[in-house]
Amino acid sequence: MPDELRFSLMSIEQVTKGFAELHERVCCDRGRIEIHDGDRTCVLISKEELDTLEGALEILANTADVQQMAKTIAALTHTVAKTPLRTAAGKTARTAAN
Repeated sequence: MPDELRFSLMSIEQVTKGFAELHERVCCDRGRIEIHDGDRTCVLISKEELDTLEGALEILANTADVQQMAKTIAALTHTVAKTPLRTAAGKTARTAAN
């Protein structure tokens, strides 16, 4: 199915007028609808698609590469947390820890 049929962008006003129809469309077609209200946006997806996305994330999270990245990030975070902040001029900045 072409993406333009599966993915829609709608205002909050459009959504409130036809929510039952949107629900049916998302559940039957496995499409997504972006709902915007000014600068904020959320996405309406089917439970089936959510389960599929969560399953994919679980598979990716269990790969050796992702586990290694998580360890690297944790080590960097630990190192940075123990190191005093420095200004652009090389002076030590005050932190809550100092």
